Amino acid sequence: MARALRLLSQVRSSLLVAFTLYLSKPVCDGPQASQRADLDSLTAMLLPGDVLLTDGNTRAAAIVRRVTKSPWAHVSLYVGPLEDGMDPRCVVEADLVAGVRAVRLSELKARRVYILRAMCLTDADRRRLADWVISRIGDKYDLAHAWALGTRLLRLPLPLRLPSTSTYPPEISGRFICSSLLAHAFLKIGYPIVPLRHNISKAASWDSRDLAPCDFQTASMFEVVNQLES
Repeated sequence: MARALRLLSQVRSSLLVAFTLYLSKPVCDGPQASQRADLDSLTAMLLPGDVLLTDGNTRAAAIVRRVTKSPWAHVSLYVGPLEDGMDPRCVVEADLVAGVRAVRLSELKARRVYILRAMCLTDADRRRLADWVISRIGDKYDLAHAWALGTRLLRLPLPLRLPSTSTYPPEISGRFICSSLLAHAFLKIGYPIVPLRHNISKAASWDSRDLAPCDFQTASMFEVVNQLES
């Protein structure tokens, strides 16, 4: 019996890996050279702690946009250059396959980029925010959380649940999705993100696990810095 359960667990894990790789495949070409140049030109406008909303070009991104009825499928944080060079790693994100990682602006898998800046933050706050997400590099992606969020947004009472490796909060378990990574970062410095779709009077009972990338656009604490569109 124990052997059969182990075999079932291995098969399930293999299927999840295959499913994750399938979702991560692009469904259209990446940004053109002119778009990459435009991204580079935005570097002068960016400050550590700026939020980047992108549409994405993968199967997973297409699903997120459809479920949330929003053009935005992914959210990440600009932290400033982490190395020397013309195109350094400077953005931290929670990637479906790679987990929490640092990437270059030119690596953003998007045709549209929307830059948001929290108006209430001091320079010290921005640095603390950036340092915290940098400290999470190497953490894993929380596929179970992503699945649960999707079913909640669709209001589907699905009995199927993906296995979770831990019952602990993401900061302790070391598992994040893109929106939960940034939600916890802002909570860490004392600024919870409450989007407009949540009644402000109920903010105390609001769960950051319900946050989707599109919710950053409607949170009143942000102003639009600039946007790149194809």
